[in-house]
This record gives sequence, C-alpha cells and structure tokens, in this order.
Amino acid sequence: MPRRYLNLTPLPDALAAMRRAFPPLDHTETVPLRLAVGRVTAEPLYAEYSVPQADIATFDGYAVKSADTLGAQDQRPLPLGDCARINTGEILPPSFDAVVMVEDTWDEDGMPWIRKSAAPWQHVRHAGEDIRAGELVLPKGHQVRPFDTGALATYGITRVKVRSVRVGIIPTGSDLVPLGVVPAPGQTVETNTLMAEAYLTRMGATCRRYGIVPDDPDLIQRALEEAVAENDLVILSAGSSAGSRDYSSDVVGALGEIIFHGIAVRPGKPVLLARVEGKPVLGMPGYPVAAQTVLREVAGDLLRWWGLSPVRGEELDVRLSRKLASDLGFDEFIPVSVGRVDGTCWATPHPRGGGIQMAVVRANGYLHVPAGREGIGAGEEVRVRLTVPPERIARTLICTGVRYPALNELGNCLSDAGYLLHCCNASTMGAVLALRAKTCHAASVCIPEIGAAWNDLVLRYLPGVDLLRVQVARTELGIASSDALDASAVASLRFVNRPKGSAARVFLDAWLEEQGIDADRLAGYEHEVRTPGAVAAAVSNGFADAGVCPAAMAREAELWFTPLGYETCDLLIREELAGDEAVARLIQAARSPEFQEHLQSLKR
Repeated sequence: MPRRYLNLTPLPDALAAMRRAFPPLDHTETVPLRLAVGRVTAEPLYAEYSVPQADIATFDGYAVKSADTLGAQDQRPLPLGDCARINTGEILPPSFDAVVMVEDTWDEDGMPWIRKSAAPWQHVRHAGEDIRAGELVLPKGHQVRPFDTGALATYGITRVKVRSVRVGIIPTGSDLVPLGVVPAPGQTVETNTLMAEAYLTRMGATCRRYGIVPDDPDLIQRALEEAVAENDLVILSAGSSAGSRDYSSDVVGALGEIIFHGIAVRPGKPVLLARVEGKPVLGMPGYPVAAQTVLREVAGDLLRWWGLSPVRGEELDVRLSRKLASDLGFDEFIPVSVGRVDGTCWATPHPRGGGIQMAVVRANGYLHVPAGREGIGAGEEVRVRLTVPPERIARTLICTGVRYPALNELGNCLSDAGYLLHCCNASTMGAVLALRAKTCHAASVCIPEIGAAWNDLVLRYLPGVDLLRVQVARTELGIASSDALDASAVASLRFVNRPKGSAARVFLDAWLEEQGIDADRLAGYEHEVRTPGAVAAAVSNGFADAGVCPAAMAREAELWFTPLGYETCDLLIREELAGDEAVARLIQAARSPEFQEHLQSLKR
C-alpha cells in the first residue's frame, strides 16, 4: 500500500493547534524538599516562622547598653561594666541594645575596655530581619534552584507542592540497540530518549523511558497504550516519517485523532501530533538533530504552555559570517558558533541536516531563519540564541577551514587556559576568504605541496596582509584501494572522491593526468564525500574500490596504499590580531612544547 505524503503545517499554526487541543493541566504533587530542585512550584510558599525569631548578635563579643559607651575615645577608653559575653547567633538579652566585637576590646584584670562608643543596635539582627512569619518566599510558577532549598529549609518548609507533568518516551526501531552496546553495521545506538529525558527534566517534567520497541505495529500499539495510561504526554521516537517501516502514524491514527503530521521546519519536518484518550502523543523523527528541534520547539512549547519552566538561553545580536540560503515557507534552525573577532561578534554556520549531531556539539548557539525569509546575506545582523553562558563568547576562538584532527588537541591545550576553540568546517578557499573578511580568528588551510600553491592561493586573496603561519600537520596522501592498484585497470574501478579544491582532489587529478586517464570516464569520480574518513570507510565497506585518503587511515582500515604526495595543514592568523588576549593564547598554545610533542607523535 503506498504511503501518503506528509501535510506540512506552518510552525506557528501547528503550535496554535496544539495549544487549542491541550489546555494547561492542573496536575500537582507534593515532594520532599531535597527532590524539589528543578521542579516548578504549584502554589506560593510562605515562611513558617520569622528568621531570626528574636534579636541576635551578628559577631562574637559583648552585649552592652549603647548609652553606657558614650564618650569612649582613643585618649579616653572606658570599661564595659554592665555587659554580657555573647556569641554569634545568640539571643541579645532584653536589657542590652548593641554588641561590641571582641576584636574591639582588650582585657585588664578581667574587665573589658573599649576606645570607641557603640551605636544603638550595632551588630544586632532584629527579629524578622531576614523574613517574617507568613511572608512570601517563592511565588507560584518558580523553578526551584539549588540555593533556594537552603532558604526554604531555614524558613521551615520541608515539602513543596509542584506542578506535575509525566512524560513517557518510547523508542521505536528494529535497528536500535541500547546504550553501551556497540552497534553492528546498519544498527544505531538509541539516544533520542536519553536526550529527551535530560531536556524535559530540566523543564520540571517527570520522565519515564520505555524499552526499545521493534518496527511492529502491534508491539508499538501495545507500548503506546501502556504509556498513555501512565503519562500526561507520550513521545514516540522515530517512525513518524513516511517510510515503509514507519508505523507511528498508522498506530496513533487507529487509537486516536491525528492533529497534524508534518510541520514546515528544518530539521524536524516529519513530526506528528495526535490526541489519544484525551492526551497528546508526539511522534518525533529519529534523526538526532531533527529530534532536538522537535523537543525544543514543539514539546518544550507544550510544557511551557502547561506551566513548566523553559530552558533558558540568552539571545545575542551578531553578524552572519557567510551567506545562508533557505527555502521560503520553512522555519529553519541552524547551529552556529559565535565569537568576537576584532570587536565584532560573528556567527559562523555549521553543516545542516537532521543527522549531523556533531554540528550541534561544536556549536554554541543556533539561528532561526523564519519561514518568510529566502536566505540571509553575509554580514547581515541576526539574532542568535546561545546554548552556553554569554560570558563564554569572549573566550571563544573561531577557526574556519579544514577541521584537521590535530586541531582537536590544540583545543585541549587552549581549554587548560580557559579558552574554547570552535572549528567551523570550510574549504581552504572559504577559510582564506573568512580570514580576509575578519570573520574568524584563524584559518585552517590544507595545501598540497605542489609548486607555488601556497603563494598563489594566499597572496592572491590576502594582498598586503601580514600573516602568522603555524604548521599543525604534514600528511601523506595517496590512493587507498581494496586490492593492489594497477594503473592500467584504474578505469574499471569505482572511486569515491573528495570535493573540488581539496588536496586529495588535486593529487588525484594530477595522478590521473599523469597516467593518461580521463577523469570523466572514471566511475564514481563525481561521488564526493566530506571527510577523508568517509573515503576509507567507503572502500573498506565495499561501497567503492578506491579513493584518496591519508596513509594512516588506509593502514588503520587495512587497505592498500599508493602514495601521491604530501599536504601541509597550516594555521593562518592576521598579525594585527596577535595583540588580542585570546588570539595570543591561541598562538602560544600552537607553539607550546605540549602541542609540538603531539604533532611529532602523529608523524611516528
């Protein structure tokens, strides 16, 4: 039976329909104070008694009558005749109205003396000074913080009535394996429910993760019925698309009413929302980044509507480092890295796609391109929602270019000094242009050691710019193949290629020309992958017969290797930025003995 296509509902319309269908809940529970952190108060909390309950001393010393100390001076010290020894926190005897710190007295023959008079109520906390009995401590709708618990306990509150939203999360998919199991080819570790639990718990929800359910409609229906009976909201992870093994829509439709299936967002388009037994059932995509979008923009919106606390993120107005294209009619959410370069905050986008988790891990914020925008131009001001504290931006270094493995170690060296290195992937040409536009602190460029490639590339596009150049790697490249390479039989092989402009592509083209082989007739020549690791994996897994990658990767994959040449990976920094503290730290780390030792270990 052919599957129907998704009907894409605009994001604002989908959220409005969701709110109409599911009005705020009135579910509460009372929890011990120690379990209240992160939960949202369902009613105001009032102090059970005054703190302090009586006038108390704030320092160790002597309780005195302030009038008896009048006239005390350096030249005319006075003895404290009518006084009482008192310690911090002790109740002030009724006949006294001040405390003299013990450090401001001295003893002569058992009598304390002072050189300065005491003001009335000096070093005394009055009854109810902190809070009075019946005074508001926390309002309704407040998410309890760790330090709130100390105050609540001090004011006699031991149990807290909180808003209660129970969320059941069901992972579906015959290809899934649980956390801790190494997946076989074609399998995936189930992580979406772990991520959903962590995110929604931060909002104050109580989450339960169910076991993995295979792609079987009857098993999915059974799990869904159980979860609906036990929870206020149920999330089905995966199975909401329109593939031949995506059963969520059919199962949910048989049990209840589908409100929408598909919203115009990227990533996250196949999201499904239904009402089953009066409760919302949310089907989210299996791709992790798409699932994150649905959790943040849809599930999170519902829980906010129900009175839980949003996961907060500061917003920052920045400039976009390079042009972004976007389709009209789609709300798009793009991970970005934000850093301040020469006084201007720039946001550099990471690769888009629902399955590229590392794009989100490497980012420190995300950009929302509204459905009414066809794209955003380079240099345009945009608003970014940060996923890190805003003070980290000043300590973030943006490196645009080839994400070479050695840069990860450089980032580790920088982290010891309190700085963060964000590597944003771009071609060597893109990195040079970013350095020219001053949208990054450094450019990572990999250049094949062929002729005057360095001067041709850099000097042509950075005329008159003084550069610091730090070598971070020198790598041997060659053709990795499943069998020994015979130049005469190359035309019959299936290749996997790297993008135009990459050193791997330059070396392959030069070698093909030298062998007299027409690249246009080479099977797979147009099949490009982003990383050298993807080349080695494609050959190792039998999807291709040959491709260019580093020698170390070919050896690790136990492939034949035919050397072609070396590429140099350099970090380029404008000298004019070297005075910036963060950039100076980057240069220092790149030249440090620890990093140089790491580079030497890579060559061994």
